[in-house]
Amino acid sequence: MRTERRTAPRSNARLLCNQYIDGTPHLGEALELSVSGALVRRVIGTSEERACYALELGTPDKPEERVFVCATSVWREGDLEALRFVAQSDRDRARLAALLRSLN
Repeated sequence: MRTERRTAPRSNARLLCNQYIDGTPHLGEALELSVSGALVRRVIGTSEERACYALELGTPDKPEERVFVCATSVWREGDLEALRFVAQSDRDRARLAALLRSLN
């Protein structure tokens, strides 16, 4: 059993995202999302592990409002990966909060 370590409440997202591993985008689905992290299901891509990588999030109806964050893996099981966002600016957090509001 995992210990709960979330620092911000997560919302159901069901949002396609790109995980950029070594500069190559890999399709994922953000199942849950908060301003501090996400639960992502890898759809198409690599099983390679990296200390951190860029994650691109956004809604299909507003492609100009994509959010890029630096993510690090907290745990992985099969095709699921829990991510923590690192080195966020205040602007990153505000854009993620706006994205979360648009999902509700």
